[in-house]
Amino acid sequence: MTIKIAHIADTHLGYRQYGLTEREKDFYDIFKKIVDDIIEKDVDYVIHCGDLFEQPKPPIDALLTAQECFNKLFEHDIPVYVIGGNHDILQRRETSLPQELYTNDKFHIFTTKDNYTILNDEIFLSGLPYISKNNEKAVKQLLEELVEKSKGYKHKIVMLHGSVSEFFEFNPEFELETIPEGFDYYAMGHLHKRIMTEFRNGILSYPGSTEINNAGEISDYHKSRKGYNIITIENDKLNPEYIDIELERKTIRKNIKYPELDNELEKLENKINNEILTKTDKKPILILNIVEGDFERSEVAKRIYDKLGEISLSIRLTYAPTELIDESIGGIDDDITAEYLLDEKLEKYGKDVQVLGLELYKNLSIKNISEAKKISDRFYEEVYHNQDEGEDNDNQ
Repeated sequence: MTIKIAHIADTHLGYRQYGLTEREKDFYDIFKKIVDDIIEKDVDYVIHCGDLFEQPKPPIDALLTAQECFNKLFEHDIPVYVIGGNHDILQRRETSLPQELYTNDKFHIFTTKDNYTILNDEIFLSGLPYISKNNEKAVKQLLEELVEKSKGYKHKIVMLHGSVSEFFEFNPEFELETIPEGFDYYAMGHLHKRIMTEFRNGILSYPGSTEINNAGEISDYHKSRKGYNIITIENDKLNPEYIDIELERKTIRKNIKYPELDNELEKLENKINNEILTKTDKKPILILNIVEGDFERSEVAKRIYDKLGEISLSIRLTYAPTELIDESIGGIDDDITAEYLLDEKLEKYGKDVQVLGLELYKNLSIKNISEAKKISDRFYEEVYHNQDEGEDNDNQ
């Protein structure tokens, strides 16, 4: 018997990049294309590893798009299993995941208490929602319990949302020792780049985000594309593979030397008119970095918009008048995130304060006020309570 499982993550429905309704629709369109492809490929099950939505209170169009896509899967008798990601979860008491709107006999949400099921009598499918790094010990215990429960089944899959230290050294949700051996396939979400590698005598994979969420993902898209995974189980073997889904809206990222501005704009105009807009009505996004030379930014911007404004959805401009930034890194240091800068500033205060600051930032940025308060209270109790009782403490 052959069984196919589609592994999706980080669809971020409802994300309005650059404040543009067109970009919000792009995220809906690619999700619909993926669902149609899953049906066409005769997949048996779908697993979604978190961040279905951009925020825990999604806009109505995001909710309706998800409903439309899930109903299409149900009509083809394809069950769906999901976990909550950090963007999905509103961590307050008596609140629920937006995914609960779709719960039925073909749509299942894994929680910390209801965290596994059995497919076709031989596949142990389990999952945990996003849990902050402050509770990593609890995550480790839950995973060890799942390993015990999975014994005796031919195939074992676990769904997780978070970064693993081996692939993301900066404040990862999971240290290597947190995730135990015992699963054949570690179905991950959270990191937007594609990863598939041997791990703990199994395979660990991030299918990546389904759309380009920020400029830093552009070069990775050109290298490894976007899409989802299909896990094929046949003859007692489990084989995952990437499935590429082409993004209809193109993003062009380029360094332009100021002395060559007019010539480069002419090339871009020809490319857009002759190679892009002949195939789609979706205008491209341009991310241009103007380098070298002595120029007025306003004058450069006017020339660019006059030439390309009507045939582009959005033009994002940066400038480096006196230096040429290496084209191979895209001209803009998009890998320097707010989290990176915050971590760098907090380093001198010690690891505990670094983790505190980053966890507060993650929760406050998506308005998880209640969870942020819990993290603050827990930090005070663990760090300063001992100090109040006269014990030595270096974290002051």
